[in-house]
Amino acid sequence: MFPSLYTVIVNWNLPDDTLICVESVLSSGALAGQVIVVDNGSTDGSAQAIMDTFGPAIKLVVSETNLGFAGGTNLGIERALAENAAWMLLLNNDTRVDSGFVAELERVSSLDDRLGIIAPMILYHDDPDRIWYLGDRLIPGLPLSSSIARGARDRGQFPALLPVDLVSGCGMMVKRAVFEQVGLFNTDFFMYGEDSDFCWRARSKGFHLACAPHARMWHKVSLSANRDKPTSRYLRTRNQVTFYRKYSRGWQVPVMLMFTALRALRVAIRDVALRDTALIRPLIGGWLDGWRADLRAP
Repeated sequence: MFPSLYTVIVNWNLPDDTLICVESVLSSGALAGQVIVVDNGSTDGSAQAIMDTFGPAIKLVVSETNLGFAGGTNLGIERALAENAAWMLLLNNDTRVDSGFVAELERVSSLDDRLGIIAPMILYHDDPDRIWYLGDRLIPGLPLSSSIARGARDRGQFPALLPVDLVSGCGMMVKRAVFEQVGLFNTDFFMYGEDSDFCWRARSKGFHLACAPHARMWHKVSLSANRDKPTSRYLRTRNQVTFYRKYSRGWQVPVMLMFTALRALRVAIRDVALRDTALIRPLIGGWLDGWRADLRAP
């Protein structure tokens, strides 16, 4: 058991996935009453289905509208802070965690007082030994990063803690002090990129980030290259560009302008090759809006 840990899971019209995720968290050792599910404006009866299944084992927070991942997660974080949580585990609802997940996170949380964000190893649900995400490290001199061991097989080859610079909002455990000093997720991102922005802000306050590879979870993401929907394409592009703009300085700005333009061109060429031209307009719109977005705090 990890008595100071609260878990936050956001649901939007995917009750079956959420039920599996919540059950895995409770089975892993999360305390009843310390799992917060945010129903993010669902229209399919999700909230009632979740409460009927778990009752007092969870706390349900209902938003009347879809606030996006950032806004929905913030609702859960605020509730956990009000309940005096010392650590908050943020999970995508289309995930499940290992039976020893909570115990391992509790163990590694005491290894280094400087740690503010700890992420698990995230594996593919349909290929359970293949790594989907194990954190990013920044490329020196630029607000760009490279992923660690993406696509590799997990054979237990990693240490208990692996220092990183950025982690995914799909699964991250955050110390209370980080929210108190950094604030919550930036809702301007809505979805995509809010996690990288949050990690950057945490690092700027001196908090350390690490992955805990022995804490394993599985994410229902396809092994094949899924094509974006227009809305997803727009938001991914806009938010990536916004992030690069926000954290670029001096000479980095024109470099990132060229980098994002060339990447957008490459993606557009691929869209044409795949006859998926409906994605080109949101790609261009996202790129343009990212470069003219308001960069106000946080």
